[in-house]
Amino acid sequence: MNQTDDLNALAAITNARYAQQQQRFAKLLAEEERIRAELSRLDDMDRTARSANATAIPMRTIGADVIWQGWIGRSRTALNMALARVLAVKEHHLAEVRRAYGKVLVVQEIRDQHLTDKRKSRTSAALSRAIEEAVRT
Repeated sequence: MNQTDDLNALAAITNARYAQQQQRFAKLLAEEERIRAELSRLDDMDRTARSANATAIPMRTIGADVIWQGWIGRSRTALNMALARVLAVKEHHLAEVRRAYGKVLVVQEIRDQHLTDKRKSRTSAALSRAIEEAVRT
């Protein structure tokens, strides 16, 4: 293999790694969105139950409102803990995605510079040959 082939292979590898990192990050974003939607749904359920509980005296009598509020609190806590975990992992993966993208940019720049140097070298060699031919004749 020559240097151009090596650089092209390296570019393919870094692009694949970057795509893989982006895919993992997209899964984390989807999980974050799912948890946030679940928290929103829980808040809506709580708001609806509170407005209904204002008129539901029998529910208070048997303690169902206290049980409901306990369930809402536990569910909200569990979802907030899950969201905190996802956000922590997301921060770590964001750094990995940025690093992978940086590698893609560096390899691309090296490859472009190599192609430019190669082109200049060919042009210079062609110019030298043309000058030698002109001098001979």
